Amino acid sequence: MTASAAAWLPALLPGLQGTSHAAAPLMIWPVDPVIAGEQRAVALWVENRGTEPVAMQARVFAWRQEEGDDRFTPQQAVVASPPISQIPPGARQMVRLIATQPVPPGQEQAFRVLLDELPAPPAAPGTAQGASPAAPPGQFGVRLQIRYAIPLFVYAPGTLGPRMPATHADLLSALSPGKTLEPALRWSVDRDPDGTQHLVVHNTGAGHARLTAVRWQAPGRDGPVVTPGLLGYVLPHSQRRWLLDQPPPAKPELLATINGREAPLPRAEP
Repeated sequence: MTASAAAWLPALLPGLQGTSHAAAPLMIWPVDPVIAGEQRAVALWVENRGTEPVAMQARVFAWRQEEGDDRFTPQQAVVASPPISQIPPGARQMVRLIATQPVPPGQEQAFRVLLDELPAPPAAPGTAQGASPAAPPGQFGVRLQIRYAIPLFVYAPGTLGPRMPATHADLLSALSPGKTLEPALRWSVDRDPDGTQHLVVHNTGAGHARLTAVRWQAPGRDGPVVTPGLLGYVLPHSQRRWLLDQPPPAKPELLATINGREAPLPRAEP
């Protein structure tokens, strides 16, 4: 279950007057790992800050974008080790993300690391060791499992220069403007028959784009904010669509922070 789903689950079950056990408080870092250089692996750390053991499954999926949406497929070019781990309270677990196949020079490959909190095994009647006390009669205990989806980009040795970036921030310092792995973005707005509007961002470049702080600007004034935080990623030679809560203003210009640099996005030709 995703974090957003966990947040609105109680609203879906108004008839259940039960107890809800919060998901395990986990800290994960880095949240933007990169594999580059001669060392073909990167470490991902998971810390259990809760009071109960947590079972975690780590899987790596190939990431592409089709029809404006993300698609994840199983693959073996990057593997997670260990794939399943038991993390005691207060402990940390290292998960190594290992590239098993070479990447063509001058290209980037995109993956998503999915970390799933596994459900605890069913407890015996009453209270078992390590289990929470049984819910009072007439109440239901709901255990929410969380899924974390972490972007991972992999590069061939020598693609980014001598320094090996371990995080997306390091990657951005290695990718100065004008490098071959820069994104090339254009935007448009699609209108569905029911009037719903979507922002569509096209990327014809060889590198991905991370979009944050996206907002409209009208002539002489500021327009609506699309999102103050992370909007998402647009992979190379792909496009991504996002639902707009508010329509753009007349004669709009789209501003965003693209891979850490604020810039206007040019509009796609009709």
